[in-house]
Amino acid sequence: MHDLIHQLLEAHVDHELHRFKTGNYKQAIDEEVSAAFEWIKTIKLKEVMTAEQILGIIRRNVVELPVAGGITELTGEMSRMVLASRQNRKTAMEEIFARKQYDDIVDKIVSMEDARKGLIHRLVNSSAYSRQISEVMYNGIKEYILSENIVVKKVPGLSSLIKAGTFAVHKTMHSLEVAMENRIKTFIQGNLEYTLKNSERSLNSYFNNDRIVDMSEEIWAATAQTRLSEYFNTIDADDMEDFIVIGYDFWMHFRGTPYFKGIYTELVKYFFKKYGDRELDILLEEVGVTREMVIQELIAALSPGIEKALSTGYLEERIRTRLKSFYFSPEAASLLSHKQALQKQVSPEQASSRKTRKKKPQITEN
Repeated sequence: MHDLIHQLLEAHVDHELHRFKTGNYKQAIDEEVSAAFEWIKTIKLKEVMTAEQILGIIRRNVVELPVAGGITELTGEMSRMVLASRQNRKTAMEEIFARKQYDDIVDKIVSMEDARKGLIHRLVNSSAYSRQISEVMYNGIKEYILSENIVVKKVPGLSSLIKAGTFAVHKTMHSLEVAMENRIKTFIQGNLEYTLKNSERSLNSYFNNDRIVDMSEEIWAATAQTRLSEYFNTIDADDMEDFIVIGYDFWMHFRGTPYFKGIYTELVKYFFKKYGDRELDILLEEVGVTREMVIQELIAALSPGIEKALSTGYLEERIRTRLKSFYFSPEAASLLSHKQALQKQVSPEQASSRKTRKKKPQITEN
């Protein structure tokens, strides 16, 4: 019986290998994908997958999975290759950023007037902007008082003292300057709110729709034909690695925040709320996946690997290993033993009689 099992196994292995060697596996892919697309016409998304399963996949593979050091190292190496690529020396900005796309962005910015005003408002009312405005006003008023005010002109010798340097002024008239500084700062603080409102009004007036369009035209004219290498020359490999480290640190922190968890949870639940009760073929159709596309991409992706697996004997080894688990199983041995037992129960005379009955009569021609 062992010889029979071995013969059946080898015949099955040869049969399967023949399908791969002759390229019939491509037809098998076509048939299986077509059958799958027919099957999913009756299968709803929620019947094969749940929102909780997807959330678990995201949690395990996006949030909790450690980022391998090789990934960050490879990212750094590839970024350096991008910086040093000769493509940068022969590619202009307008070749990768079409004018229409640029104009669309400008038009969108122009249309977002409320957002633009909101940004200016937040900028003007920030503490950093307030300090900057206060410092500019203080230095301007102080310079005017020291160099143009009537005090300078009326006090004998003060003008010469100022020309001798600020140190001499501090040393000689320290009390006067302290008093002046206090008055200036008090004046600026008292008028800061009014100044900030004027500044905001001025910025909104300056960055109106026409001015933004004019500025965008100037920017395009100055950058469109500039080679990418001119921009990349300002960034060296160390800078790029620093940016990668910063981005890595940000991602490692961000992916563990409650905000990120809340966002991807809402998105997944919304997706299943929209598509959970719909058939899978409709879902694939809406995202642009067709049967022909899947067949084509599977054949293109698998063919090189199959050819290599055939030439090295790996595919034959795996086929034989899989089939062995059946042919040398107790179930297979039991079936073959039962078949042989049935054959032994038939006498030679009965077997000959059956062959005679099955034999077709010969027709002779007259």
